[in-house]
Amino acid sequence: MLARHSSALIYYLNDSIKNMWKRELPDKFFSIADWLIIIVFCCVPLFIMLPYKINLYLAWEGAYRMSIGQMPFRDFGMPLGYGFWLIPALFFKIFGPFMSSLIKAQVFINLVSALSYRHILTVFNVQRPIRTLGVLLFSVSYIFINFWPWYNHVVFVYELAGLALLVHALVRPSRHSWWQLALAGLLAFVAIFTKQDIGGLGFLVMTFLLIAYVLMEKKYKPLLYFGAGFVVSGLVIILPLLSYNFGYWFNHGQEPHSSRIAMMDFINEAFNFEAIPIRIYLFALLVLVLNKWKPFTKIFSDTAETLFFLLTLGLLVQPLLGQVTTYIPMYIHYYFHSFALIYILSKINWNVRLAAPGYIGLLTIAMLFWFSQDTWRYGKRVLYRITNYEDVVDYDEVSKRTWQMPPKDAPSSDRSDWQPTPFASLDNVLLPAETVVGMKKLVDEYKGKENLNVLNMSEIPQLAYEIGYTPLASPDHPLWYHRNVAIFDQQLDRFCREIEAGEYDLVIFENIPSLNGFFPPEVRECLQREYRLKDRFLAPRIPMDSHVEVYVPK
Repeated sequence: MLARHSSALIYYLNDSIKNMWKRELPDKFFSIADWLIIIVFCCVPLFIMLPYKINLYLAWEGAYRMSIGQMPFRDFGMPLGYGFWLIPALFFKIFGPFMSSLIKAQVFINLVSALSYRHILTVFNVQRPIRTLGVLLFSVSYIFINFWPWYNHVVFVYELAGLALLVHALVRPSRHSWWQLALAGLLAFVAIFTKQDIGGLGFLVMTFLLIAYVLMEKKYKPLLYFGAGFVVSGLVIILPLLSYNFGYWFNHGQEPHSSRIAMMDFINEAFNFEAIPIRIYLFALLVLVLNKWKPFTKIFSDTAETLFFLLTLGLLVQPLLGQVTTYIPMYIHYYFHSFALIYILSKINWNVRLAAPGYIGLLTIAMLFWFSQDTWRYGKRVLYRITNYEDVVDYDEVSKRTWQMPPKDAPSSDRSDWQPTPFASLDNVLLPAETVVGMKKLVDEYKGKENLNVLNMSEIPQLAYEIGYTPLASPDHPLWYHRNVAIFDQQLDRFCREIEAGEYDLVIFENIPSLNGFFPPEVRECLQREYRLKDRFLAPRIPMDSHVEVYVPK
């Protein structure tokens, strides 16, 4: 009997293994898989506590100011538009000015980006198994690394949503196409009004697709609808701002700003080591085009094929140029993998059943291994904790981790020793213990004091909510304080005059010695002359060489 059962089990396993490579999964399986992947990856930040990251203060302060009724350019100036703060401000209005609200806003932003990406693949009839691989790739390589709102990321999300509407209207035209094109034009403008360089490149990609469509189909209305949406939205948003010195603040290369466009920088970037993946994808696209379309001019005989190719090409060139003007963080442009690789996979003449569990499983494992660096970065912490592994570095042995001595200028930290805070506005984040103590002293002393005039030049603007003071508001007040980027000589002179006149009851200034002019040292010099240094504590950033200084009138 045992032999009979063993034979049956072996037969069943053998039959199952064979079917893994033959029996195809239904289309419904891939649709459900798409949604599950998107929901899981987008919602991950809701269930973990994250360390306070560099530049998070900017997302919080802009959203907070807008949520309490302050308006960009009327109450504070900045060298870009306010498109980035629209969604975080809305979530602050709904859920309160908390860091958890920023996480919720990012979940929504990630959902929009993932659904837009999936829709583009659907419009171009990418095979369902390849589309699911694309959704997984987009989630692993792009969504998973964006836990917090940041304008260098949100600008592309606006562009991506606009591209989804645009290609739908061009490839699958209907009586609703006019409003899709107009809305795509609006999103193109909002992208520019979020970050000029990436938004401008996105606008060029959309325009390039429209011109190609006009040349192939001889239909001009789509270009007109898109242009009308772009121009009208631009006029509606910008005209009310002209009376608030908008031209001074908005950086399009005019004084007092400096242009970031330098031809040699673009050329250097194209040949840098970091651009190797893009160059490989461009080569692969060339091979595919030469092999598929003979002669090459036949590429223009199929509108959908041409637009898919041009879209992929545009989203490879965009990060190649954008990495020069938007260079931090580097992974912000990793969306190109999801377009280039999936385009290549979708154009391969497969001789296997891609929808079979064996093949789709093998490709999934290979793709996850390929883009596993960020998953491992977080996953190894969990694995270390489970196995009680201690990552001890022995400098008596020379290895990859010990050939270079650690920097001695500042204490190092992997943020594992950071802790939760007692402040509502900083829920769901971890800060250094010394930072928490310094903030608590400030809140305990100043909370409830009326008509408090505070100049806060630090990365902890949440003190405004916790203490209860209103952030300074005027058309000449910068939202952040990076010298010659978002604050200029005119503002530096004014702050120094006001400090000399003793107009501030409290000044909070962050000294970051490793950065150039962030925060401006000229203001610190004025403070050291005219005010008294009352306290000094660690700033919430890595490397831990920066301090928040508390100044009061002498």
